[in-house]
Amino acid sequence: MTTERSPRIPAFRIVVSLVVLVNLILTTALITQMREVQQRVASLPPDLATKRDVAMLRPLRVRQILMQNCVGCHSSRRLGVTVSMEPADVQRTVERMQNHPGADISPGEFERITASLLVVRCARCHGEETLNLMVLKTLPERIATIRRMAALPGSGVRADQALAIAQAFEKLIDSDDRNNADKNNPIPAAQPAR
Repeated sequence: MTTERSPRIPAFRIVVSLVVLVNLILTTALITQMREVQQRVASLPPDLATKRDVAMLRPLRVRQILMQNCVGCHSSRRLGVTVSMEPADVQRTVERMQNHPGADISPGEFERITASLLVVRCARCHGEETLNLMVLKTLPERIATIRRMAALPGSGVRADQALAIAQAFEKLIDSDDRNNADKNNPIPAAQPAR
């Protein structure tokens, strides 16, 4: 009597079959998750952030500069007179302020104050949110925008002042960038040996 042996499945085939099965399960799970991600992405609004949202990430601190440096000594009426001055007159007035008793203004603040006073002209009609949109524009775009505003009746800005006001925006943006860089890098520069 001969006994028949049952056919044995080699272990290698079992391992390969298990690997193929696990790979199939993982591929199916991956495809399911990819479809879910595609559906979520498709349901997002077309504009994730508006220009105003982006502008508020780098707001101009015009009001803060004026409150810190001007309102302590000047009334809003007195500040209003300065805002209506020509850019060169504003510069001379701000330079003379250091001679007044109790005017403890650092030399670095003079440029920011002058620039803020020029930018405040725009605040007659526009809020800070609108002014912050100027941060997103290039210098030529700012000049074009200010010239368009100057053409409107009652704006209080003349077309020949557009360059000075656009440069004031530039100074405020640059000074904010420098201040933020100084805050992010508090290590002072090494002093040269004497």
